Amino acid sequence: MSILPEKCINLILEQAGVIAVTDKDAKYIFVNKRWEEDTGISKEKAIGKYNHDLIEGSRALIAIKTGQAVIGDVLIKTQNGKELPGVITYMPIFDGNDVAGCFISSSFLNVDQANAFLEKMEAVTAEYEFLKGEMKRRNGARYSVEDIIGQSDAVKRLKEQIYLAGASNSTVLINGETGTGKELVAHAIHSCGLRNIFPLVKVNCSAIPENLMESEFFGYEEGTFTGGKKGGRRGKFEEAHLGSLFLDEVNHLCLPMQPKLLRVLQEKEFERLGSSESTPINVRVIAATNVALSQLIRNGLFREDLFYRLNIINITVPPLRERKEDISLLVDCIIQKLNKQLNRNVKGITRETLTYLKEKEWPGNVRELHNALERAINASRNDELTRDCFTFDEVGDLRFLNSRRTPEYENADKPLSERKKNLEKEAILNTLEICGHNKSKAAKMLNISRTMLYKKMDKYQIACKL
Repeated sequence: MSILPEKCINLILEQAGVIAVTDKDAKYIFVNKRWEEDTGISKEKAIGKYNHDLIEGSRALIAIKTGQAVIGDVLIKTQNGKELPGVITYMPIFDGNDVAGCFISSSFLNVDQANAFLEKMEAVTAEYEFLKGEMKRRNGARYSVEDIIGQSDAVKRLKEQIYLAGASNSTVLINGETGTGKELVAHAIHSCGLRNIFPLVKVNCSAIPENLMESEFFGYEEGTFTGGKKGGRRGKFEEAHLGSLFLDEVNHLCLPMQPKLLRVLQEKEFERLGSSESTPINVRVIAATNVALSQLIRNGLFREDLFYRLNIINITVPPLRERKEDISLLVDCIIQKLNKQLNRNVKGITRETLTYLKEKEWPGNVRELHNALERAINASRNDELTRDCFTFDEVGDLRFLNSRRTPEYENADKPLSERKKNLEKEAILNTLEICGHNKSKAAKMLNISRTMLYKKMDKYQIACKL
């Protein structure tokens, strides 16, 4: 004999925890056996009575009047003082748009059960936060979209592009002047993408010597060359498997390496040095350049087919001069960070000084603004930065903006090797100008050691200004 639906429902109601139902006036129209046992009130005495007359502190009427559920009520008592166990929930019952009554139930049999559940939830939450932190530490991404400061239309468009790029697996080419925050954008793309639980591996193409570039990218087998690591070594592509590979300053990628990178992007496989076996790879490539690759292509310094392979999703990071309305937010954010780093307590900046900063062109973009604020904080003896704290080389700034000489690497009469050297010299000269000839900051911006910078300055006969 089959159980009728009505009987099945009644069995569930009777065997469940505390359950009661009221009408729109908060009068009981149903209570189950568990409710009778816990309250000590019979069904006959409860039906038709107001909920708040029988149960002290009941929230049923509140749920009915507001149309909002009341969840997590504890320490409820009957009118005779008997304490009711459990954690009570009051759910309004709707008939169309009108509240027709209230469904009352207990989530737990007693308060101890509820506390045990909360302890488990706290443990799960703590574990989740730990794993999230570990994932962020291991995947190499230090920044997210929230770290991009600004409310200008340019920044809003940039963030929208980042979210769209994060949802895709296609290669991304990030264009932008030096100091605009291209690496931050690359980190944000990886952080908001589907690969964010896997590594973000960073490669500065300008910092790897040409003769080591292939082993850096693809790794090598044991015994490939003298001094190699025992057991061989994984390359950057292997390290980034299932994650993202960020090629910073991809414009410095040497010509012999470019077709090899192109093959990996096309075939999704590579070979370690010293091996004849191909290894399949699943990597999303994000590249950044502060030089127009189209210009390098015209000068024979960059392969056109590699450019098209990289330039699937194109993101241009706006220079600071095109979003000066963000300078106020940037200044506040940078000052807060510098206060922690320098153990200072600078409150802010005067209105006159902020106006002055907004009038500047900032050829070094956010990085230059950061450096200027750091100098100003070190020079200030007050809790507010004034105009006098900023010691810009006005003549130097003007010279930088107006002396945009035609780069020597664009001279088509010179051989490729000499044009590559001129390109590197041009990059060093421009960086030194931006940093006010501060060698330490220039080396940091170029991502090379100070010793290497001096060697290159000596090689290209670049005067050392004090």
